[in-house]
Amino acid sequence: MAGKNVNAEFQELTHALYEVISAPNDRRDWDAIRPLFHPRATMVRTGLDETGQPFALVMSHDEYIVNATELLEGVQFNEIELRQEATVFGNVARLASVYQYSYQSETANDSGQGVNFFNLINEGDGWKIMNMVWDNERPGVSLQDARLL
Repeated sequence: MAGKNVNAEFQELTHALYEVISAPNDRRDWDAIRPLFHPRATMVRTGLDETGQPFALVMSHDEYIVNATELLEGVQFNEIELRQEATVFGNVARLASVYQYSYQSETANDSGQGVNFFNLINEGDGWKIMNMVWDNERPGVSLQDARLL
């Protein structure tokens, strides 16, 4: 992705991520997106647990792959980007990527929207994801209220 305008680079990056997570489990090519992540990258799933308490599950990239594969076993999952906004300062960037998702299994159907916040760094060989944190809309948490949509 080197040599491209930064917005196009970020759009390619998020498109690749959403394409992989939206593929069926047996066709999800995690190796295709591994180069997009810094070797010490962290992924953080946030939300509310069964009792309504906030949680944060902090994972390495490999732990994230295991977690997503287990969570999406037997599930038809699709995620698309609705919009993104980036701020770049030198060799660091932050990116807000608003997405829409749908989730279908034998026992559940769900859809909604959320946001991935990325921190990226450039060490001379293109932008790498250093950190990815996400949450979904729910009562009291609105993308519109946060001015993300």
